[in-house]
Amino acid sequence: MLSRMEEEEEEEDEEEEEQKFKALALRTALQSTDRRLPWEETFTIVPPTPLPFGQTDTAGARKRKRDSVDDENEQEVDNVVDIHDDLKREVAFHDCALEAVHLARVKCIKAGIPFTRPEDFFAEMVKTDEHMAKIKDRLIFDTKRMEAVERRKSNREQTVMAKERHAHRLAEKAKAKKAHMSAVEDWKKSAASGRKNLGGRVTDMEEEEERLRGLGSAQNKKRMASNKKYGFGGKRGRFKQNDKKTLDDMSKFNPRGGFGGIGQKTTMMKGGGAGKKRPGKRARDSARSK
Repeated sequence: MLSRMEEEEEEEDEEEEEQKFKALALRTALQSTDRRLPWEETFTIVPPTPLPFGQTDTAGARKRKRDSVDDENEQEVDNVVDIHDDLKREVAFHDCALEAVHLARVKCIKAGIPFTRPEDFFAEMVKTDEHMAKIKDRLIFDTKRMEAVERRKSNREQTVMAKERHAHRLAEKAKAKKAHMSAVEDWKKSAASGRKNLGGRVTDMEEEEERLRGLGSAQNKKRMASNKKYGFGGKRGRFKQNDKKTLDDMSKFNPRGGFGGIGQKTTMMKGGGAGKKRPGKRARDSARSK
């Protein structure tokens, strides 16, 4: 048990020495790049709040640290962010960068360096207009293609739904027809059994319809008397055709050619000329006004 604790302590000492060596290397590299330039040339900002990163300690080491510090510093020990926690690490970077930006704004204002873009600022586009037009056309084409795909998909779904509705209607129609025919068969059976039990006094619908049709087709007595007295009128539609008797009848023949008949005008004059022409409407009106 003691040997395991000693091994853990040795590993912690080695990690501390490695961290110290890395910090010393970073400070040395920073000093080598420091050329003593003014701040306006470098814009270097070092936030006073350090990054809340700490080495990954074991449970026993964290417990020993809590025991070695007082109650005021216990919260600081608990707020140490594990460097392997991606979300907390990125939040710490964001907070550090935000603090540096606020400090840089104050320094820029003191140095008189503008850091906001004016309203009439014009920046040349990195991409050319032709390139942006191609991108716009490509986006429009992709949008239309997606709309066409969605439209075809919707049409297919509507077609399938229409077929299902049509099949459902046919099934409902066949079901209703089957129920109707079953009801008719049941009614026929009940009617037949009723006729059998009541000695034939109950008639079904077909027999009743035939009886009514027979009553409607029978002629009344007045019609029969008229037919007996005057006959049926003979054939119709052939009254202008000649027979042997009318063909030999010459009693109405006029050798002078006079074919006068009903409705013929008799305004012809003896001289063969036309009759007096009727005056116009205006002439008749003026004659009546005299």
